[in-house]
Amino acid sequence: MPRKTRRILALSATLVTGGVLTAVPAHAISGGTVVPSGTSGYLARITTPTKACSAALIDPSWVITSANCLTASATGAPTENATVSVGAVDVSTGAGTNAKVVKVIGRNDRDVALAKLDKPATGITPVALATTAPTSGETLQLAGFGRTATEWVPARPSVASFAVSSVNATEVAVTSASGSDTCLGDAGGPALRTAGDKVEVVAVNSRSWQHGCLAVTETQQGDTEARVDDLADWVRQNTVPTPVSCPNGAVVWDDMADGSLWRHIHNGPVNGTASWTEPTKSSGNGWFGRPVAGKNGAMWDVHRSYGAGDPYGDGVLKLWKWDGANLTGGKAVGDGWARYLTPEFKDRITVDQSGRIFMVNDQGELRAYFWDDAADKWGDGNGQLVDTGWTKYDSITAAGDGVLYARTPNGNLYRFQYDFGAAKWTQRGEAGWHRMEYLQRHLLAWS
Repeated sequence: MPRKTRRILALSATLVTGGVLTAVPAHAISGGTVVPSGTSGYLARITTPTKACSAALIDPSWVITSANCLTASATGAPTENATVSVGAVDVSTGAGTNAKVVKVIGRNDRDVALAKLDKPATGITPVALATTAPTSGETLQLAGFGRTATEWVPARPSVASFAVSSVNATEVAVTSASGSDTCLGDAGGPALRTAGDKVEVVAVNSRSWQHGCLAVTETQQGDTEARVDDLADWVRQNTVPTPVSCPNGAVVWDDMADGSLWRHIHNGPVNGTASWTEPTKSSGNGWFGRPVAGKNGAMWDVHRSYGAGDPYGDGVLKLWKWDGANLTGGKAVGDGWARYLTPEFKDRITVDQSGRIFMVNDQGELRAYFWDDAADKWGDGNGQLVDTGWTKYDSITAAGDGVLYARTPNGNLYRFQYDFGAAKWTQRGEAGWHRMEYLQRHLLAWS
C-alpha cells in the first residue's frame, strides 16, 4: 500500500467518536458477492477523469450518490465530466446504459448529492427512497462497483450484509460480521433495506476503513453511511417539476398600435387547449409606451407621452393595478426609463413571478427592482446588481421566481435561475432552443 494512504488511515484512527466512524472516503465490497446480471439495474457506476464511484437510480433522470463523488460548479454543472452507467453494467465489456451528468445538487449537512442525467434511463426500474429511519441492529445490504478483496476494477457490482451499530441525525454506522468493508469505488453506493419484494435506499456510502480491500492492511473495521431516509421532500423539490396550476386561467395583455390595451384570458394554459375568454372592450387607451405585466394584477407602463394634455413625459414608469374590472392607479413611481422605449432595449425588461422587474441597462448590467406594495415604495431605488456582461442578450423573459430566459441576436436561448436568498445563480446559461422567434407584444401577467 502506498505510504501516503497508510498515513491517512493512521490519522483517521484518531477520529472515531460516538460510535460513528470518521475515516478515509470509501472510494466493491471486500467480502461481498457479485450481483447477478439482469438484476438490480438501478445500481449505477459513475466515472470521471479522476475517480470512479457508485450510485443508485431513483428516477429515470436522476441518481443519488456521495457529495464527495460529484461536486457542482457555480452553474450547477459537475466540476468534472462525469458519466453514469446503469442497467446491465459490465465494465469488462462496456455493457450498460450510459448518460452524461448535466447537473449536481449537493447537501451541506451530509455526504449526499443528486445528479441529473442528460437523457432518461428508460427500461430500468428506479429504486425507491426509504421513509423510515434505520434502527440499531437492523440488517442492510451495501452495494457498489468498487474494489473487492481480489479485484482492482470488478466487472459487476458486489453486495454484502451489514448490521447497523448506531444512528445519528445524518449518518449510520454499520459493520459486517464477515469482516467486509466498502472499498475504493463504493462511495455513493446504496445501503438497501429489503422487506418482502420491496427494496429501498436507506443511506449512501460515505466513509470506510477499507478493511479487507485489495492492497489495504488496515485492521480496524466499519463503515459510515449518509442517511437519505429523511430526504424525500428535498429530493422531490429538486427532481420533480412543480405542477402548473392556473385555476383562474392565464391573463394575457395585448397592446395595440392605436394605444388600446386588451385583456385576454387563456382558460387552458396547463394542457394547452384553445379555450379563451375574449374581451368585449379595451381596458384603456394611451398605451403607446412599453407595458410589462407583473404579479397580482400589476401592470407597469414605461410611458411614452401621447402629446398635449399628457402630464407625463417619455420614460416615466407608472404602476397600474387590475381590480377585477378595470385598471386603476397609474401613478408615477420612477423616471429615466426611456431606453426601454427604443427598439434596442424594449425587450430587455421583464417581470418575474415574485414581482421583481429585471432590466438590462446601458452598461450591460442585469439589475432587479422590487416594489413593496405594503410600504408603497421601492425596496431599493437603485435596484440590485445581479450580473454583468448582458449586452450579448437582446431579449430577456421571466418565467418564474428568479428564472430568466435570455436570447442572443443570432437566436440562441439560454436559461438562468437566480436564488435571491443565497445571492447566487443556481443555473446559469443553460442552452435552450436555437433560432427561436417570438413576439413580446403579448404580455403574460403572473396571477
